[in-house]
Amino acid sequence: MATNPYDTLPGSTSSPCAISVPASCRFPSCSRRTAGCRVPWRSQTSCWPLQRRSRGGGLCHNDAELWRSDVTKVTRAMAVVGLLLVTLLADVAMTQQPAAPTAKPDEGMPITDATVLKACGTCHRPDDQGQMSRISFQRKTPEGWQSTIQRMAALNGLSIDPQTARQVVKYLSNHLGLAPEEAKPAAWEAERRLIDYKYTASADAEFACIQCHSMGRVISQRRTRSEWDLLIAMHRGWYPLVDNQVFRRNGPPPRDPLPDDRPRDLRHPVEKAIDHLARTFPLKTPEWTAWSATMRPARLDGTWTLSGWDLGKGAVYGTVRITADPAAPDEFTTAISYRVARTGETITRTGRGLVYTGFQWRGRSTTAAGADSAMREVMFVDRDWRQIEGRWFMGGYDEVGLDVRLERIHTETRVLGTDRTALKQGGAGQELKIYGANLPAGLRPADIDLGPGLTISRIVSITPDVATAAVDVAATASLGARDLFVAGASKPKAVVVFDRVDAIKVKPDWAMARVGGATFPKMLAQFEAWAFHNGADGRPDTADDLNLGLVDAAWSMEEYAATYGDDDIKHVGTLDAVTGRFTPNVDGPNPVRKGSRNNIGDVWVVAKYTTGATPAATVRARTHLLVTVPLYMRFDPTVGGQ
Repeated sequence: MATNPYDTLPGSTSSPCAISVPASCRFPSCSRRTAGCRVPWRSQTSCWPLQRRSRGGGLCHNDAELWRSDVTKVTRAMAVVGLLLVTLLADVAMTQQPAAPTAKPDEGMPITDATVLKACGTCHRPDDQGQMSRISFQRKTPEGWQSTIQRMAALNGLSIDPQTARQVVKYLSNHLGLAPEEAKPAAWEAERRLIDYKYTASADAEFACIQCHSMGRVISQRRTRSEWDLLIAMHRGWYPLVDNQVFRRNGPPPRDPLPDDRPRDLRHPVEKAIDHLARTFPLKTPEWTAWSATMRPARLDGTWTLSGWDLGKGAVYGTVRITADPAAPDEFTTAISYRVARTGETITRTGRGLVYTGFQWRGRSTTAAGADSAMREVMFVDRDWRQIEGRWFMGGYDEVGLDVRLERIHTETRVLGTDRTALKQGGAGQELKIYGANLPAGLRPADIDLGPGLTISRIVSITPDVATAAVDVAATASLGARDLFVAGASKPKAVVVFDRVDAIKVKPDWAMARVGGATFPKMLAQFEAWAFHNGADGRPDTADDLNLGLVDAAWSMEEYAATYGDDDIKHVGTLDAVTGRFTPNVDGPNPVRKGSRNNIGDVWVVAKYTTGATPAATVRARTHLLVTVPLYMRFDPTVGGQ
């Protein structure tokens, strides 16, 4: 009979499980205890290792062997943990190497301005080639440099007066700025547009950056490879959790190959992001080399026509008079006058502007109401100095504003647009206001042409910037868009001939508002209703649909049911039934709501429009509005005291 190996262990006796074990190693007694057994009894189906049948009939574990087995397991586990720690520390060491020098001496751009050297040189000492540490190895927009100065003051104790700060921003923006081709893709960031931007060049770079801020802040910078590394190091220093949250991969790397059998890139997201950013947005580029060679102050003195869009009000048309400052060729004053086309409301503004890097207009203007009417202006000047376009905005989150386009004008006649964008088929005497510049005082009906089936019966009134004409539309006039010609000037697709309204749509497709008013500002939301004709195919949402323009809809809200007993509509805020502007409720806990929740939630914004058909018909459309919490942390270079 074979000898049980467990019976021959050192210290075994005739009694079952009588092997001595260290006093520190004790297990609970068996429920069917036999002499010397110190481990729980298990049935014969027990999966415990090193088990043997005891002479007393029970199933127990040999204490000594179990202890030795456990020691072996612990030793092995400690070895595995130690190996993992060594691997982890090596990995961290690889990803957190001490920062390399900013760059080689010949990689940066020298700083020669005495104001910058004095204001920044205490910490950013220049080398023998005039290159200041960190500063000489990056390029940014004016907002980027302004944000840097603000951060230096807030976090590093920089003491700088506003006038000096403006001079520093101006010099750095002009000498370490962006070329037009580099700045334009990120224009929406400076223009403070709320858009759903998708960066498609690198999913890793986008993931690593947009968890905390927009991708626009990233793509509006240029740096050396060492500077991108140092930027990541700064994030790790100020935000220690960023490694676990974003920069490093959670869990083990995937081992399976890609579908095309290529090996996977097992680097952490931040490592791949740095490589992409250094390769895609380097300090020195052909675009900047070419632009810096030809850059000069833009000569913008003169009169410009203004065409724009005021969300909720519609098209605006007018003029802007730009006057250069004799003492500073890149600084200007402005006199602005424009009308809301649909209502005739007239707005006049005065302001000042400064052009950075030869093409980046940054300005501010107000009406007679003063500071509360102030709008910031972010525009881009074309290379030929004949067009300027961008956005003017205001509000707690820069959400209220106009899209604008300026075009230089002299004495020629120009057509900007009309007050209505659709004329009813078969309608007689429909008045049409034509906005423009230098419209001839002797304008005749024959001087206006809207194409076949549309006749100008008379000129109702005429001024240099607006003409009102009566239009007869034949019952047989073809449906569709019409070009407008006035005294030799033209406006493509100025109006649309239609016979009915088939549907309306609410714009924007989605919107977000933020509660505020107590501690933080409110973020408003504005909606518009657009009418559509289904076109020749009679089907909605196809390429031949006719856009008839804005219509005056009746506005309301409906509950966006996201949970049982949802009551967001009662608390999120109010929607103006006429203008379509949503004003959110106050920030902070609401004791009226269950659980004292904030006044946040989801609602449908609904527009209803009566078409005027016979019999009258009402069409409706809706869009989603998310009312959320304030932006509690915002490092905004345009707002002081943060």
